[in-house]
Amino acid sequence: MVAGLFVWLMRRGGVPLLPSAAAFAHVRWWTVAVYVASLVCVHWFRAWRWDYLLRPVATVPTSRIIAIAWVGFMAIMMLPFRAGEVVRPVLIRRDGRVSGSAAMGTIAAERVLDGLFVAILLVGTLAFIPRLPLDGVVFLGFPVARVVQYGYASFGLFSSALAVLAVFLVARNFAETATLKVVGLVSRGLAERLSRMVGGLADGLRSLPDPKLMGPFMLQTAIYWSVNALGMWFLGWGCGLPMTPGHGFAVMGVLAIGILLPQGPGLFGTFQVFVYLALRMYFPEDMIRERGVAYVFLLYASQFVFTLVTGFGAMAVGHIDPRSALNDESPPRAS
Repeated sequence: MVAGLFVWLMRRGGVPLLPSAAAFAHVRWWTVAVYVASLVCVHWFRAWRWDYLLRPVATVPTSRIIAIAWVGFMAIMMLPFRAGEVVRPVLIRRDGRVSGSAAMGTIAAERVLDGLFVAILLVGTLAFIPRLPLDGVVFLGFPVARVVQYGYASFGLFSSALAVLAVFLVARNFAETATLKVVGLVSRGLAERLSRMVGGLADGLRSLPDPKLMGPFMLQTAIYWSVNALGMWFLGWGCGLPMTPGHGFAVMGVLAIGILLPQGPGLFGTFQVFVYLALRMYFPEDMIRERGVAYVFLLYASQFVFTLVTGFGAMAVGHIDPRSALNDESPPRAS
């Protein structure tokens, strides 16, 4: 349903799902190969940095962490409403013998830190990269000026989320005790279980105040997002758009914030619409319809195919079966 809505918006806006052959006339095809190669770096650092969040609660070989992460990235891409976020915690709880709630805590920390990092980059590009006049501009049925507003709002949202995680980490004992007392009025067994989950979630956040863990994590996060943005810029240049590296960071930031909204399988529709909206902030509509359509198509196709290939490859090489993990009823050892 969500994907259908975004597809309808594109059709209504006159943007083709599959560009015509003429739209690819300006493409430097060798840049597509370079962009796909850049995704290897993006995927590697996106997965590897998870190790620093897991270290306080689990000991898992780096190769295994990367394999599980790549399967998880594929699940995020393919499952609607970001339901794939649960795949990594489920898989790592079996390999690392760590509680599911602690594993989810590491994912929560990663998501918040990612969101804040990208929001900072996006705010920077919105502040310093000149945009076209956007008052009254509507593209694909969406007021483009709202994109700027959402970009600034995302910074406040993720800053607040990080503060919430910090308070939760500091007030762990209070949260566990309050859960026991409040839920215990209804069911003592349920209260104890929920209290353990609260404690496990706090365990997953233990890397946040440790500079020896946060330093490498944030360095790899910076590499991951920077290479991602520069790859988007390079592919845009290869498609004939007059993009600068700053435009690449803007496209990446708008896309990253946009796909946090409800989306369908494969991020289809959501992905394309938010890249189009990012482009419209900087380039005239006729240029987007002439050359931007090829860029959006190749950007999506490259990421989609690469994520599937690495995900299925990790499943085969790492002997990972997400279905068996989801059906694993054995309780993990608490860390």
